[in-house]
Amino acid sequence: MRVLRYMSLRFLALATVATLVLASIAEVLDLVDNAGDILDRGQGAAGFGTYLLLRVPTLISHAIPLGVLVGALMTLSLLARNSEIVAMRASGRSSWNLFAMMFPAAFVIASVHCVLLDAVLPKTEQRLALWWAEGQDPKFDGAKPVWLRIGDDVVSFEGIANRGRTLKNLKVFERAPDKTATGKLTAAEARWEKKRWMLTGGTYASFKRGASNAATPADGEWKTTFTPADAVAAMEPFGQISAAAAQAVISGQRVANAPLSFYETQFHRVFAAPMAAVVMLLLAMPGAFVNWRDARSAKHAMAGLALGLVFLVCDGLLTSLGLAAILPPIVAAWSGTVLFLGIGALNLNRMEQGLARPSRRRTLALETGR
Repeated sequence: MRVLRYMSLRFLALATVATLVLASIAEVLDLVDNAGDILDRGQGAAGFGTYLLLRVPTLISHAIPLGVLVGALMTLSLLARNSEIVAMRASGRSSWNLFAMMFPAAFVIASVHCVLLDAVLPKTEQRLALWWAEGQDPKFDGAKPVWLRIGDDVVSFEGIANRGRTLKNLKVFERAPDKTATGKLTAAEARWEKKRWMLTGGTYASFKRGASNAATPADGEWKTTFTPADAVAAMEPFGQISAAAAQAVISGQRVANAPLSFYETQFHRVFAAPMAAVVMLLLAMPGAFVNWRDARSAKHAMAGLALGLVFLVCDGLLTSLGLAAILPPIVAAWSGTVLFLGIGALNLNRMEQGLARPSRRRTLALETGR
């Protein structure tokens, strides 16, 4: 039990430090890239603080897989350098036993990552998009309004205020079930009052046969299922979304701001992405074979690092294919994890068997004294 606690806590500490270091480097680069836009808002240090607070969770989430890989390699390297792995092997423990003793820390990291993806990131990314859009100098391209579909209708707006309760330059293109346009509703502003939208400066033009297509005043209520929450979500259409919100869109209970494949893939990724912590730990386990008296054994750690980087690339590529509806969502979300879990297990098992049964060439060399 003491060995289990020692291994898990040491790995957890090093993985946490590595993740925070990587996230800090990414945050510095991100601040440098966006410093001009933040200063243009006229908020000074408060603007930088707000941006940092809302941006950090996303960067930490992105850094966790690589941080776990680096932390695992550092843990195994330190254990090897202090001959602790030799002592564990002398007591009969295999590399799989080492993996089992470090697994609780990986489970904790995966749980934290899942909470970040499902509960924290959807809120912080939406608040950041809202912060950009509502400032004195909003970072919002009016030449490229937000477009989304509500039922058969197509809706666009060029800006929001009051946390999504005010829409600017609203346009609604009404369509029949056969997707032909039947009318166009425009308004300079739409306000959310008493759980309904009220239009100001609204006009309506009918495209139906026999109509004159002339614009008529249309101030008053806009009947729709669209809500201020949907307006805020539309500012970050391809941002992180919780599993519950994705399921609500899939079932038709919420407005979709992106293709259905996006929400189906995101639903699975909330649970698949945290498994990267376990994958990275397994891929790093060849680091347990590093011998500080033999420089050639460093190849084991380098192989683990290379496999981890390849996993990140493949997992990201497969997820992108799922978001674009090229692959089935469940396949895109889980195939990279399952594939590299298998690769890591086979690689570690092969090395463990090779350690238990020396090669014939090495046996002959020992027998001849060479």
